Amino acid sequence: MQTVFDTVATKKYLILALVTCASINIVSNLIGVDTAILVGNMMYIPVVGSFLVVSLLIVSRFGMSGNVGLAWISFGGYAISWFIAEMLWIVQELYFKIDPFPSSADIFYIVGYPFLLMFFIAYLQPMRSAITKKMLIAASSFAIGILVPSLYLAMETSTSTDLLQSVLSIIYPIFDAMVIIPALLGVALFFKGQVNLTWALICLGTISLFVADTAFLFGQSDDSYYTGNPMEILFYFNYIFLAFGVCGHMKLFPRPKQDAQYR
Repeated sequence: MQTVFDTVATKKYLILALVTCASINIVSNLIGVDTAILVGNMMYIPVVGSFLVVSLLIVSRFGMSGNVGLAWISFGGYAISWFIAEMLWIVQELYFKIDPFPSSADIFYIVGYPFLLMFFIAYLQPMRSAITKKMLIAASSFAIGILVPSLYLAMETSTSTDLLQSVLSIIYPIFDAMVIIPALLGVALFFKGQVNLTWALICLGTISLFVADTAFLFGQSDDSYYTGNPMEILFYFNYIFLAFGVCGHMKLFPRPKQDAQYR
């Protein structure tokens, strides 16, 4: 079982990782855009690489043990898909010197969303009785409230962009709206004492992704986005929160337990 010391240490290293990534990003932007683009891309290698490693470790630990196993296998699929996508983005932007959006990287980003959604569904399944209609309506209303203006913006700018970029600008907000609902429910369950901090970190990572993707959409619409800009910090936070959530889960449950015990 995870001790109080382990919990404090985890929080300490989590804060250190978040502050380090944010600081590096800000300093690189102060130096210049070219430096920010280079550093911004290279930062993904250790950040996403670490996330992939811990994800594969937890998949190997839980295997196919009921809802837990299904949840983590889906999570592993998400980690693999997005790792490939990030590496493709880096190669295209730094090596081939082409705009990575839209590109082949988007295939793997999109493939990752259903895996993440399956993870949430499998993981929340045993706690469905704790999810009230009020919680579900509030989470859904928030998601729809962000989705509608995002889709409107995508359609408004569709005349000035190519067809593929326009389609992707519609697909991403829809997927983001789908995964933000269970993430918000998970945070609500955490404050109700139904789930632990490790689960809350995974939900916070997904919320960070939602905010970052929304900012990315608006940045693309006015051509202000570039890899490594301050908005990118939230993408790093996504992977950091997810990685620490997985690590915390492995410390909390060193061996597969019954489904009721993984909350």
